[in-house]
Amino acid sequence: MLKYIYFLVFINISAFAYYPINIPTRVSNPDKKYLSADLYSNDTTNPKPVILIQTPYNKNFYRIPNNIPGINGSNFNFDTIDYNYIVVDWRGFYGSKSADSALYNRGLDGYDIIEWIANQKWSNGKVGTWGGSALGMIQFQTAAEQPPHLVCAAPYIKDFLTKYEDYYCGGVFRKEHTESLEKLGFVNVNLILSHPDKDIYWNYIENNSDLSSKIKIPMLLVTGWFDHYPSDVIRAFDDLSKKSDISVINTHKLIIGPWLHTSLGIEKQGILNYPNAADIPNNYGKQFLDYYLLNAKNDWILKPKINYYQMGDSNLGGNVWLTADDWKNIKRKYDTLFINDEKKLLSSPPPPKMSPVPYYPDTIIFNPKDPSPTIGGSRFNPFDKTIPLGPQDLSNTVENRNDVLVFSTPVLTQDIKLNGRINLVLYISSDKEDTDFGVRLTDVYPDGESIILTQGIQRARFRTNLNKEILLNPGNIDSINFSLDDIANTFHKGHRLRIDVTSSNYPMFDINLNNGKQLYKAGDTLTATNLIYHSDKYSSRIIVPVLDEQTDIAKINTTINEDDIKFYPNPASDFIHISSSSDFKNVSIFNIIGDIVCSNNISSRECIFNINNLPVGVYFIRIIFCDKISIKIFNVMR
Repeated sequence: MLKYIYFLVFINISAFAYYPINIPTRVSNPDKKYLSADLYSNDTTNPKPVILIQTPYNKNFYRIPNNIPGINGSNFNFDTIDYNYIVVDWRGFYGSKSADSALYNRGLDGYDIIEWIANQKWSNGKVGTWGGSALGMIQFQTAAEQPPHLVCAAPYIKDFLTKYEDYYCGGVFRKEHTESLEKLGFVNVNLILSHPDKDIYWNYIENNSDLSSKIKIPMLLVTGWFDHYPSDVIRAFDDLSKKSDISVINTHKLIIGPWLHTSLGIEKQGILNYPNAADIPNNYGKQFLDYYLLNAKNDWILKPKINYYQMGDSNLGGNVWLTADDWKNIKRKYDTLFINDEKKLLSSPPPPKMSPVPYYPDTIIFNPKDPSPTIGGSRFNPFDKTIPLGPQDLSNTVENRNDVLVFSTPVLTQDIKLNGRINLVLYISSDKEDTDFGVRLTDVYPDGESIILTQGIQRARFRTNLNKEILLNPGNIDSINFSLDDIANTFHKGHRLRIDVTSSNYPMFDINLNNGKQLYKAGDTLTATNLIYHSDKYSSRIIVPVLDEQTDIAKINTTINEDDIKFYPNPASDFIHISSSSDFKNVSIFNIIGDIVCSNNISSRECIFNINNLPVGVYFIRIIFCDKISIKIFNVMR
């Protein structure tokens, strides 16, 4: 049953009544014109905003009240007091199976559904969309068609691009992930494997799936550090923030939490708990929808563009929410950690070899018939609930094998606030013409647990370019450069930062047969002897982005003591006085549509604004401290 309900993780239906309906679309064939849907409403005579959910996972499962058994995910209540809901089966799926039409643009279906909804007596003409993964992709496709009555969209855990990197990592087939997508009815594995390099086929698909410039509504994006592609969702947000319609370019927001794709907004992720990350996607989603669909006087428009979670040992003050306006422009510095011959990661490069003692690189014996197992990380297999996902301890499962090289920093004497994308430069050689090199990043706790944070892999034949295969010359030293997904994790004092280097990570990634022959064809399976070099001439290393301590990123504190903040008079006429017992870093005043009308960046415990030029009306004060944000409302009267 999990196959059919896997992505219905956002809904927890409370008291409701549902009405099966058929929604007409523009297709010319009468037999394929109607899509099967359910209307959820507590009063169909009362026009309300409508939230639309388009699903390939059987709308009937939304009829099950409360928690649906077997689902790990956040619950989003059907608020039928303020909203009506429409849940539609995708064309070609379940109730809409008979409407199947090959290669039909489902965005057109979304357009037709929304405009039909807007003309119903139970609709007030405002429609928002909601959902994650496949339910997020169709929101991008629908919004790109620009239906006039679509007001806002919340596409979670999904990027709008379709591209080579969705199915290959460093030229290595994402085996488990892509085969799971095929079982769910989304892709054809044989077609994907017929294009193993980034050729014109992939370039065409990627270019034609860039919808960012067609978006004319506000969007809320959400991802997790253990999601499939957090870096892609970050890039999608950046694209929307630069290329969407000028009227909404500053309205989009992004949330990045410590979550897996399959357990968004849940406290427990793998073997760790993140209590201050529970229900965040739902709470923010509700505020987002209320602001745009109900005209709620909440502070949504004043929220930072990006809220993200800096993970870390919670016993040492880790696991905090931070904010930013632009992920790329967060103040970072880049530290280089070099591999040395004691299997340590050090800030100084290996010294020149002065003695006549020969230099010995480290060796991985890679037998494709006994690959290094995938444990945790951003693994995706919704058909096996027993597999370990997310943050897991690798010390007794991966790191105790003889096919792994483990490189660690010494025990840290101060925190390392890793924030961004790690780059790796490995100097390698092999006795075979092709092989793989994979890296897993872990946070080593004082008790020895080595908790995986993210992973990556690179196929040697694609070391210079993903669209050109160049086999290795056995025995020759070469370099491989690749990156891991963006991550935000504080490695605390007493911990260690570690990378595990292997030549496989199965079944997350395909196994290299090491024979240098045509990819993904049956052939000889060869054991490879792979070497990692770390001399002064061949200095394998990782480049680590860390937060600059001078950054002005503000922490989000959910336990603000509002009694600590004073502002007067309210109503105000010519001046407004703001004070606190703690230093604040910025105080800004916004009008009702979110424009800044006054701002003060001087660190202080009080400030006075002259507001005699402000029109009569309602205004917001945003006060940013070093570890919290507070919002106040005041009136200007004459």
